[in-house]
Amino acid sequence: MWPFILHLANGQTHEQNADAVFVTALYDIGRGQWQFFQRSFDEYLSYFSNILSLNVNLIVYSDETVQKFVLDRRKKFQNKTQTHKLPFSELEYNQYQQQIKLVLASPEFRESNEMLDHPEAFSVEYLILMNNKISFLANAVRENPFNSAHFFWIDAGYGHGEDLTRWNNFRPRKLLNKTGKITYIELNDPRLYIDINNPHKVSMGPALSGGFFGGDAAAILKYERLYRKTFRKLLTEFVVDDDQNVALQCYMECPTWFDNVQGSWFDAFELFSWYTV
Repeated sequence: MWPFILHLANGQTHEQNADAVFVTALYDIGRGQWQFFQRSFDEYLSYFSNILSLNVNLIVYSDETVQKFVLDRRKKFQNKTQTHKLPFSELEYNQYQQQIKLVLASPEFRESNEMLDHPEAFSVEYLILMNNKISFLANAVRENPFNSAHFFWIDAGYGHGEDLTRWNNFRPRKLLNKTGKITYIELNDPRLYIDINNPHKVSMGPALSGGFFGGDAAAILKYERLYRKTFRKLLTEFVVDDDQNVALQCYMECPTWFDNVQGSWFDAFELFSWYTV
């Protein structure tokens, strides 16, 4: 752990802890009853246990039931844990619930859509939760309980049950010297999507992985505004999608704001643990 000097607008400096903060959330949105892509909530809790075992600064947003689960499993990391009991109805992107419903039911959205059996085309709750990731992350930046400079979103099920023991003391050191940039894991070249008129309707893998992303505080707050503007704009065009495709739209608008790294879905621990030689 080493200090990070934040240069303020008034010319003063403020020393911050450069140890990263990880932000996540878990809500039961009824996935166990879905017709497609079904997964029980108990399975998610099992995956989540692996994330909770990490010796990292962790902020968790959830309802009361999950909050108790978190506190029970983070007893030895109490000083590195902050929980926020936040009802699903109070999530920022829940305010778009009715608009999302209208888009999902619209002819404009459904016509020639190859993705209608995917959750981003049938589950309002899924779309709200996925797109709320940036809001969770930005809220963590504003509160900054660990006095940190860098913040990273990590899905509650990141790793999908993989044993994370070797990463217990994970530090994304390759990312902690970056400022002014948002980093995603790039699954596919974004240039492959430029000529697609309706990427939300095309059955092809995403360009960016939403399972792990982030950057320094200033970059996240700037990105939050771009993301919200992009999400709202898409709604007016009868388009809704999960966070990965909205992030791609943001990237296409402001590519210099991003410093993405090629990899696979669950490569964050391997990709970002050490300094680049």
